Amino acid sequence: MAIRRELLIILALIIVIAVLVKLVEFFRSDIVEADASNFVLEDLREKYPAADIGIVSILEEYNDYGGKYFEVKARVTQDAYTPCPKRSHIFYNYPDQNFVPQPPAIITSNCHVCTTEVCTVAFPEEAIIASHTFDGTEKVQQYLTVYPNSHPVVKEMDDLWSVSWDFEDADLAYIVKIRRDGRIMDVLEIDK
Repeated sequence: MAIRRELLIILALIIVIAVLVKLVEFFRSDIVEADASNFVLEDLREKYPAADIGIVSILEEYNDYGGKYFEVKARVTQDAYTPCPKRSHIFYNYPDQNFVPQPPAIITSNCHVCTTEVCTVAFPEEAIIASHTFDGTEKVQQYLTVYPNSHPVVKEMDDLWSVSWDFEDADLAYIVKIRRDGRIMDVLEIDK
């Protein structure tokens, strides 16, 4: 009877220890992911102080030795509220690994989008550029020539982007609707 009681006590202790180990692992991984996010945002603020920044994704990975690290994909948008925003994706490994991280991916630069035949307007910065550079947007191009300080407002809808152009002293405003496949659906001229 005493042996049975001792076995039950030992079994109960093993279960408690297993639960505690799992809880510690759970909280430790959350803290590390938060640390990765904070590290990346702090680094981006230092490197790109005037840019609009954000985390796109964080993936938990393991190196060849079983060590856990996070692959962080971040977004940097310079000149975000201009006709020609510059967007890039910056990649980090946290903690740092013994290999060279992926170079930045340039999404938009030099006010160009869809320079190949296949076009996908996947990001708001691409929609802004497309709204005044694609065929059919000539009126918006002229508007921005007259009102170069106009600020775009982008809204994402099902399969569309809606980009509004307005300048407070202008008599007109424009709304351009762009499909994700790069086709201009509509250019609405609005009297104010």
